[in-house]
Amino acid sequence: MKSQYRTIVIGAGVVGASVLYHLAKFGWSDVALIEREVLTAGSSWHAAGGFHALNADPNIRSARALPWRLSIAMRPVSIRS
Repeated sequence: MKSQYRTIVIGAGVVGASVLYHLAKFGWSDVALIEREVLTAGSSWHAAGGFHALNADPNIRSARALPWRLSIAMRPVSIRS
C-alpha cells in the first residue's frame, strides 16, 4: 500500500466499484479502493431486498440499470485480469 494516491474511493459497493471502474477506464492508475471488510459486505448487499420498491420510479430504474450494463461490459475485462 502506498502512502499517497490521486484518488481514494471509499466503499466497494455498486457506486464505489463503478466509480473505480470508470476512473480506470479513463486511464487513472493511481487510485485505491477501500472496503471495511470483504466485497458485498456493505450497504449494497443489505439493500438488495428493496429492488422492487425502488424500481417503480422510471428515473431510479434507469439509474439502477447502469451497473447491470457495466457488469456485462466488464466481464471480458475481469476474465483477462
